[in-house]
Amino acid sequence: MNAIVKVLRNVGSVAAWILTGGNIFKKRKEVIFPSGDNHSSFESGLYSRREIIKNLAVVPVFGFLFWDMARKHTGRNSFEEDQLSIKKGDSSEGASVTIREKKVNDLQGNMPKGNIKELEISRMIIGGNLISGYAHSRDLVYVSDLVKEYHTDEKVIDTLFLCEECGINTAILRTDTDTVRVLDKYRKMGGKIQWIAQYYPAHDNMDNVNLAIDNGAAAAFSQGARADSFVSNKRVDVLHKSLEYIRSQGIPSGIGAHMLEVPVTCEKEGLDPDFYMKTLHHYEFWSAPSKEDRSTIRLNNWSPETEETIDYMETLDKPWIAFKILAAGAIRAQEGLRYAFENGADFACIGMFDFQVVENSKIISSLFQGDIPRNRPWRG
Repeated sequence: MNAIVKVLRNVGSVAAWILTGGNIFKKRKEVIFPSGDNHSSFESGLYSRREIIKNLAVVPVFGFLFWDMARKHTGRNSFEEDQLSIKKGDSSEGASVTIREKKVNDLQGNMPKGNIKELEISRMIIGGNLISGYAHSRDLVYVSDLVKEYHTDEKVIDTLFLCEECGINTAILRTDTDTVRVLDKYRKMGGKIQWIAQYYPAHDNMDNVNLAIDNGAAAAFSQGARADSFVSNKRVDVLHKSLEYIRSQGIPSGIGAHMLEVPVTCEKEGLDPDFYMKTLHHYEFWSAPSKEDRSTIRLNNWSPETEETIDYMETLDKPWIAFKILAAGAIRAQEGLRYAFENGADFACIGMFDFQVVENSKIISSLFQGDIPRNRPWRG
């Protein structure tokens, strides 16, 4: 402890001396602050702006030295750093935490595609939670606000155009007035990415469904949590009604789910959706709950019956869009994409920031250049 105090005292003194050009040790009575014009003290009092800039140039060096000395004295990393270091060491690729420059012209190969009915869809679909600000961030309560601040209309539109450049031709977005507003601006600028609408089925009206259809949705599916609730409460009839209504409008109609009980029940009841949107991810990440604790959907448990889902989906001949494949960022994209496709998914939906789009496109393009071992035939 004494060593840390000594380091703080010495580094603090040196940094203060550098910033002030040595003037910090002058007696205060020697410093003159002109009345009514205190800003001029930066030139005539303590030190000039040029001196500040010059002196600041060496501060990062001292900051680095201080951090290095402090770490040596304490020998401690944060819990997250330790965990990430372990994961990094386990990775066969030695994943780097640095942000690399990502260029569209570095892409090799084409984005693979499949079909749901007559609708051609890129195997990787950009998800809408990040754009809408609904970020699963465990106990970090500020993240959704941060995501909303980052994703201005301009940033959302730029991201969608970047997806187009990378061959991603589909986005899964919420059905709400804000989504419609941004999509309208994007389309007026020439945007062509197609929208699969996540709608919210209701007992007594089709207002949300109509909002999607009236604004150009290429396909639509019931939101997963809402479908979970209707199935749990024995109201599959609500899902059936909206499913058939969407189909009557001439676009593919699907059902989303977290619980495996949803597709199982829908098949038993003869609902016959055109596709399923079902969660899938493994549990090989450090914050994952044990299998015994997966009985409910909470915090970081979005695919509570992963093994059972893989087995059941093999029996269905309908296209399957897998989502939550990265467990809200706990699984690396290359690992999550490979796991999803090897275990039967026909498409994968991923929430992406703009700086992740090119890298993820590279990953999926590379993945599909080779054979993907899977038991389930391609259904889309």
